[in-house]
This record gives sequence, C-alpha cells and structure tokens, in this order.
Amino acid sequence: MLSTLRAVLPGRGDTMPSDVLTRELKVDPVALAKYAHVCGFTLRDELPPTYPHVLAFGLHMDLLAHAPFSAVGVVHIANRIVQHRPLLLGEALALSVSVSELRPHRRGRQFDLRSEVRVGDELVWEEVSTNLKRGGGDESIRDPWSFEDPPVTAEWHLPDDLGRRYAGVSGDRNPIHLHGWSAKAFGFERAIAHGMWTKARCLSSLRLPDAFTTDVRFKKPILLPAKVTFGEAEGRFAVHGHLEGTLSE
Repeated sequence: MLSTLRAVLPGRGDTMPSDVLTRELKVDPVALAKYAHVCGFTLRDELPPTYPHVLAFGLHMDLLAHAPFSAVGVVHIANRIVQHRPLLLGEALALSVSVSELRPHRRGRQFDLRSEVRVGDELVWEEVSTNLKRGGGDESIRDPWSFEDPPVTAEWHLPDDLGRRYAGVSGDRNPIHLHGWSAKAFGFERAIAHGMWTKARCLSSLRLPDAFTTDVRFKKPILLPAKVTFGEAEGRFAVHGHLEGTLSE
C-alpha cells in the first residue's frame, strides 16, 4: 500500500518529497523469468540482485512526480546495491522508497533514490540510485571516484531493440531508450541502453557471493545497436567507456 504524498507541484519550490512510500508483494515468477532472460541471468529460486530495482521503479516515479522539477531529462549517474543475503522467490517482500534532498553537482543538482527490501523484520537488500537534474551546476565539484579499467574478457553485441525489450520487463519506458526518433528529441543520435540493464548484464557475468556491495558509475550512454567490451578483475568490472563498477564482500 502506498503512503499518502503531500501536494507538491512539479516546478515549484526547491524541496524534494519527504514521504516514504511502501509496498508489500510477492514476485511474479513469469515476470521474473522474462527479466532474467533479457538481462542474462540464469533462472533460479534466488532473485537477480538488480531485480528489486525493477520492483521499486513505480515508487520511484511516484516520488519524482512530486519533485520540484519534471522527471524528463533526469540522468541516472551512479548506483549502489547492498545485498545482505539472496532474496528468494516466494518470499513476502516489504519494499520502501524515499528520496534525498538536492545537492550540488558540477553539471546541475543531484539526488538519491533510496530503496530497501525487508522480509519480516530482516533487512535483506538496499539500493542508492544517484540521479542528476542537469543545469546550473558548480564546476568546482568533482566526484572522488577513481577506477582502473580491467582487461577485456568478453565482447557483447547489443541489438537495436534492446531498450524496448528491457522496457517491457522493467516498466522503464523512457523514450530515450525506445526508438531512434524518440531519442533524438532529447539530444541522442540513437536510442540508448538502460543503465540498469547494463549493470544487470554485468552482474549476470560475475560469480556473486551471497552477501556483497556493488557500486557503479554510468560514464557514457551506449547508443543502440552497439558492440561493446566487458572486463572484470580483482573486484572491478566495466563495460569499457560506458560503465565502471566494483564488487566487494
């Protein structure tokens, strides 16, 4: 059940919603299987670690509908997932989502969408999705993130319809991901791959422990169709030129 949002009109003020939205659910195994297929995960009784992001996506959009700006043009720039243990198909999940206040970024203002999943009283999964609203930034601000690219271990060929396929299993139907003509309206030459598809595809290629933390930075959009290289070594992974990530226990 969703909590009640206070009335905030998009484009008014400078304060993000303070509400915490909640939802209780069990995962649909058919929907899960479709997601796993698109993202490269082996179908198991354990949920892919990125799947709760999909479950939270509707609540994210509900919160952003009450932000002091339109969600159009918001860019996902970083993502952290902490999995305390695997989530199991059939478990009753309690999902909660909140949003941070705005803070400066060199290209605009950034904010975090924070999501948690509990099973009973047990916190089993956490996520921080950092997003950027472009415009009026502070050029003196720098991200302290540093990264050394791992060597290439695989090459991926991404089809033109990847954005539409991922939209169908995630609910994220942002027009920049669907067609070249709709992406051009937002300044992209062609449709671009979803950042969270890219992170999911990376994690599906790794040997994951039961409990871990994974951070990524989204560096440059992947224009579809595309041929990209993937690499991983010593707790680092990358889609070279596009995504940089770390994995730690």
